[in-house]
Amino acid sequence: MGVIRWLGKRLMTTLFRELHVIDRDNIPDDRGAVLVSWHPCAMYDQILTQTSLNLDLIDFDGLIDSEEELESIAKAVANGGKVMVFPEGETHDSPQSVEVRDCASKILLRSREIADLEPVLVPIGIHYSERYRFRERVAITVERPAIVPDEIEVEDLSELISKEISRASQSRSTWQERRLIWNVRSIVHAERVRRNPDLELRTTFDVGVLQARRVRAAWEWLSQNDSEKCLQLEEETKSHLKKLKDIGLKPRHLDARPNMIGMKGLLKSVWWTLFAWSFMLGFVTWSAIIGSIPPYLVVKSTDKFFAEKLSVSEIGQKKYHIALIIYPIWWLISALGFTWVLIGDASPLHVFEKYSLTLAFLFSLPSYVVFPLMLWWMPTAGKLQIKLYTRGTIAWRRLKLWVIWRNPKFDWDRLISTQNKIAEKLTNIGNSLILPGDADWVDPDLGLEDWTRVFER
Repeated sequence: MGVIRWLGKRLMTTLFRELHVIDRDNIPDDRGAVLVSWHPCAMYDQILTQTSLNLDLIDFDGLIDSEEELESIAKAVANGGKVMVFPEGETHDSPQSVEVRDCASKILLRSREIADLEPVLVPIGIHYSERYRFRERVAITVERPAIVPDEIEVEDLSELISKEISRASQSRSTWQERRLIWNVRSIVHAERVRRNPDLELRTTFDVGVLQARRVRAAWEWLSQNDSEKCLQLEEETKSHLKKLKDIGLKPRHLDARPNMIGMKGLLKSVWWTLFAWSFMLGFVTWSAIIGSIPPYLVVKSTDKFFAEKLSVSEIGQKKYHIALIIYPIWWLISALGFTWVLIGDASPLHVFEKYSLTLAFLFSLPSYVVFPLMLWWMPTAGKLQIKLYTRGTIAWRRLKLWVIWRNPKFDWDRLISTQNKIAEKLTNIGNSLILPGDADWVDPDLGLEDWTRVFER
């Protein structure tokens, strides 16, 4: 299992540019647990949970096919094992999702009957910055473990599981839609930076997820206790965000705008853009493309092959196993190919030897040194290319920002003033409430939303 876990972690570094696990300690070591989560992206979810949580999970495809299988899994959980279930498969209300939720409930209830220490339910939130985009950011939140009530039926426990998953994943529509919450979080954070300049304007993704949870809890509490004020603030915020979107800006870009917009800053952005992207055309990027893209496309193609035959959870399980096979095999093939190209007398790369110190160094090495070096290099190149891509993207976005900032047709003073007023209102509301992450915050009871535990100070 150690080798498989190592391979999984190597895969994660090539698939994501930022990965965080929040509150991993909430998974108990002294008893079994049923881990439940939604399925925001079938491509990655199974691989993420298998590797990032650092657990030897019980092998389970999401559906119980027989009483013998139920008994086997329940016994493993009762003996301290951990099983991962994705009950919210295709849709929250589809018959198959209900069936999988019932499977999670049956495992938990049966394991409780035969365990010395009662197993717990642990909701897992999986949060992607862009779930269908390659090499984006992801955060996994491990919620507090819960012991289910006594004398509860399977259907009732399944309903509680659905509510816990909804809370852990921060899933909402309309105003509570995740993208809108994320933008509001950005406005609030910028206001806090203005009040405390020691804070960083741009946060890491895990911090942003907690901030979004606070915004969601506060907004839902306000909608329940002062719906008129909530509706008015909602309309003001939506209108402001629409104006920013039409310009091509995000809330933090207004706060990042310098007081003096001269040519010096623009030329500096041009320089860093050219500097960063010049490295994107080198050996690291081509190695990353060859080492990562083909196996990624192979794993992704399994969607069409299994779509009509298996559930989302089963597809995710298949992808996990396929990825653990395809990626190492492809890295081996790529390493052999690179070795042959580099040490072969007829290699076309010899033409570029005098232009690249890296190639010149590799050409001087014997094959028994080059091959293991290339085998290590294939997954490593993907990780390094992510860093190069991130720096290049930041530089390019910065250049576009300078072009927009210098545009005199926008009323910057009015935009900044409007955002500051909205931010002040939102921040004052948040400061007056006890929210998730505060020292005096108490988690809600099983099946209840965060806003039910929000109180005025």
